[in-house]
Amino acid sequence: MALKNNYSVQIPLRCLTCGASYAFETDEETDYVICRKCNRVYRGGKEELIHLNEALIEEEKEQLIDEINKDLEKEVQKIFKNITIKL
Repeated sequence: MALKNNYSVQIPLRCLTCGASYAFETDEETDYVICRKCNRVYRGGKEELIHLNEALIEEEKEQLIDEINKDLEKEVQKIFKNITIKL
């Protein structure tokens, strides 16, 4: 079967200043997210970081949709390949 049981993807959020996706830390007192590579502070916390990464998230979403569509197309082709029509 071409379809997977689970289609999921983890999208690493990126710092808009330096591009790092591995250096985030959350300040426990303020909930600010801080990029430890360039020290940029996201005062809106994780929600701000997600909002600022919307283009990246949308791109990943489109790629996942394309993968699902390709798998669906393969599955439909398999189904119809085994159907014979007698006239």
